[in-house]
Amino acid sequence: MPVNYPVLMPVWLVIVGVVVLIAAAAVILRAFLVTRRDTARTVGDIPMAASERSQWVRRVDEAAARYRSGELELRGLHLELAGALRGFATARSGEDIVSATVLEILDMADTAGPRSILERLRRVRASRRPLDTNPLGHVGELLAVWEQPSFDRDPDAAADAAIGEAKEVVTRW
Repeated sequence: MPVNYPVLMPVWLVIVGVVVLIAAAAVILRAFLVTRRDTARTVGDIPMAASERSQWVRRVDEAAARYRSGELELRGLHLELAGALRGFATARSGEDIVSATVLEILDMADTAGPRSILERLRRVRASRRPLDTNPLGHVGELLAVWEQPSFDRDPDAAADAAIGEAKEVVTRW
């Protein structure tokens, strides 16, 4: 009696099965990503009139003028700019930033970087510049950079960078 070999599944059927599995996985993944609840805090959505914004730009300009006239050293400039940014961030975000520590500000802000606040601070201090794209997180990171001792080889360059960063926050956020 002759032995009949089993009939194998056609190759096209295997290919269709794999494609269907990949499509199903893509649909499920998309559903999870699209319907995921937004956990970001709504910070920074308080509109600001141009006249009010110009008040904060003026405060930054006044601190810059005081530094250039020799009335302030680099550390004093950083403190003046930090005060201006804290006031601006409070007005813009609706959160009490004036009396908040840098860690509290970074905790309030949703971040584009690592979730760990201490890891964010480590990276920011290592690069000596803010890394976050979130406006409130950017302000918190700027404050962290400015808290470091101001023993710079070129204090004028550090001052110009700090003034530019402060103006950018006030004009863009």
